Amino acid sequence: MPKQTALLVDLALVSLFALIGVLSHHESVTARWPIAVWPFLTACLVAWAILLIRKRPVMTLAGGIFIWLVTAWGGLGLRVATGGGCQVSFGIVATVVTGLFLLGWRLLMRRHLTD
Repeated sequence: MPKQTALLVDLALVSLFALIGVLSHHESVTARWPIAVWPFLTACLVAWAILLIRKRPVMTLAGGIFIWLVTAWGGLGLRVATGGGCQVSFGIVATVVTGLFLLGWRLLMRRHLTD
């Protein structure tokens, strides 16, 4: 799988995470989704950039763990830093769900992934 495709998969799954959150709170997708998703998409892109600049693997489990943790915790940090707030329960849910998404597809596809 090309790295560009893997990046798009990660971004799509992060977007899905935010969409599920918005829908679970019965909020307007058009009004709330952009606010909910940008910190996590930004953090995911930063994680990818760090790995690519350092010439580290992005599609391995180790690369996925790095991308996951930077996405989850960086996204939560950006959210708090910009006044979005973060309850402990949301932090736990965000960490678990992004982990399932960003590591899950890598585990399912590990035989087909190469860097």
